[in-house]
Amino acid sequence: MSNRRVVVTGTGIITALGTGTEKNWQAMLAGKSGIGPITRFETKKIDTNFAGEAKDFEPEQFIDKREVRRMDLFSQFALAAAEMAVKESGLPVGLDKPNGYAPEKVGVIVGSGIGGLSSLEEQHRKGLEKGFDRLSPFFIIQMIINMAPGLISMRYGCKGPNWAPVSACATSAHAIGEAWKSIRLGETDAVIAGGSEAAITPLGMGGFSVMKALSNRNDDPAAASRPFDKDRDGFVMGEGAGVIVLEELEHAKKRGANILAELVGYGANSDAHHVTQPAPEGEGAARCMRLALQSAGMNPEDI
Repeated sequence: MSNRRVVVTGTGIITALGTGTEKNWQAMLAGKSGIGPITRFETKKIDTNFAGEAKDFEPEQFIDKREVRRMDLFSQFALAAAEMAVKESGLPVGLDKPNGYAPEKVGVIVGSGIGGLSSLEEQHRKGLEKGFDRLSPFFIIQMIINMAPGLISMRYGCKGPNWAPVSACATSAHAIGEAWKSIRLGETDAVIAGGSEAAITPLGMGGFSVMKALSNRNDDPAAASRPFDKDRDGFVMGEGAGVIVLEELEHAKKRGANILAELVGYGANSDAHHVTQPAPEGEGAARCMRLALQSAGMNPEDI
């Protein structure tokens, strides 16, 4: 592995707490919760009737109104989060810009666990009611997950590696880790990386509910997400996106970028145990942490 160092120079976040990194940070400092009753559709026949909706997100602030209609919500989230991250970083793509990166050396790795689920539901309903020859010509590009990094690359002229990891809850971590590896190996000099999700739909909520994966604390949604609590009864569905700009350290310093953090290690593995349950005693998670430390050349006591 190369000794190239990787730093974070930009962030973009959309969550149930709000749109933008600062808004989310202040809400977390204040101990606020973005979890509440679902407002988009009727939930009487679904055991769980709450989630983390990104209620203040206005796509037209980031995307042309005509283009918004052609995108699934998960792609809108991804493009907007990337816009915020690139704006904060001041990432210069193109040889015509001072200290600009060669387009071929800037990648985009942004994934999603499910992708355009609302578009899938809407177009399937339309096909049943009006015929499958009446589907939107944008249906497939609304649904497929790799459309998110594709749209981002087209907006910023990024001609490096462009792909979308799909690994459920680990998707964004894998995207960032693989971006780190790409820069470390010299394949890229900068990567826009992260993930996006928009699965608060009847099909999404219904599917996770019947598999007993969701919390049913309908009487106290704000306290339902408790991952390490002995009384945890499932996870809470949320939506939004998180995107960061990663750059090779010397390139970032040369262009005078504001460096927010350094990413020093990454580990990825599988429990090879069960489709929803972690391995006993957290064996897989512990092994993954050791891999991350190993890639960083660090020992546990260094943390």
